[in-house]
Amino acid sequence: MNVKDFINEINNTYPDIDKNEVASDDLISEKEKILGYKLPNSFKTFLKEFSNGILLLDAEPIGGVGEDDDSPCGSIFLASSYIKKNVINIIPTKETITPDKLIAFSLYDAMDSANNFWVFICDREYPDNEYRVGLISQYTEDIVVVLDSFEDWLTVLWNANKDSDDAISVFHSMYKTWEEREDLLRPDWRSQD
Repeated sequence: MNVKDFINEINNTYPDIDKNEVASDDLISEKEKILGYKLPNSFKTFLKEFSNGILLLDAEPIGGVGEDDDSPCGSIFLASSYIKKNVINIIPTKETITPDKLIAFSLYDAMDSANNFWVFICDREYPDNEYRVGLISQYTEDIVVVLDSFEDWLTVLWNANKDSDDAISVFHSMYKTWEEREDLLRPDWRSQD
């Protein structure tokens, strides 16, 4: 689902959704300079045409651009300002990356009140800067889930929530049981019993 279709569908389904003001091109450019990376075109469209940060469907806290208090969920940031490890394992693809190449955009796990967060994986040049996205485990500081793009991420979120009365995060929609999620987030949790 492309971002414009997502915006149209969510606005039609939830016309009273509580959104933040949209971001300007200047605000986005300033944030890109600070980050040292261009943001995905789909994410910029989301910020400019839908909301500059939002607790999306009460399930996913999307950061905005600008100051932390400009967005209800804070501002996107380089993961290197948060992660202590020098090298991050991308578990599903058996790759590694440094945290200075990761931009956090979904800033915590609202479903579990946890500090797992989604990042753009800025490992190389992509058309329209449509980086892969990954979920960082608060326990291992590794990427435990990878999707092809922000639009794929939005598609998973929308498919899980469009006909549901309960808010469901992307991670929870992909891994339905607590045990499945813990196996990814904390692979050693079973041995700690």
